[in-house]
Amino acid sequence: MSETAGILAALFFIIANAYYPAKIIAKRYRPWPKEMSHFFKQYLKAHVTLNLLAFLLVIIHGHYSEAEEQNILLYISMALTLWLTIAGILMYYQSPLGMDKRRLRLIHTQQVVFALWLFFIIAGHSLG
Repeated sequence: MSETAGILAALFFIIANAYYPAKIIAKRYRPWPKEMSHFFKQYLKAHVTLNLLAFLLVIIHGHYSEAEEQNILLYISMALTLWLTIAGILMYYQSPLGMDKRRLRLIHTQQVVFALWLFFIIAGHSLG
């Protein structure tokens, strides 16, 4: 169960987070036709939904993994996953905490945090 949840989570994260580079590439070709704007609105919904599903699968994956497969690097990656997920949810659903959208976007889209997240996942699974 743990392995299946982990593979599905990775697949969902890859599909969901291709949104960001796709949008950066597409910004070079503005103004967009109406269909392109509609596509990115729909993809944003998929980005949010798939990342939430992936986060739930990561929790299942971590919970059912063997004790010898768990390590501090994977716990750090779990904390970063939680951080990115909460910031994304607050940004998408307009934070009730009084934080402006600009600040939430800054918190959620930190490339350094994403790079660290990726490093800890890869390094942690290499040790396990």
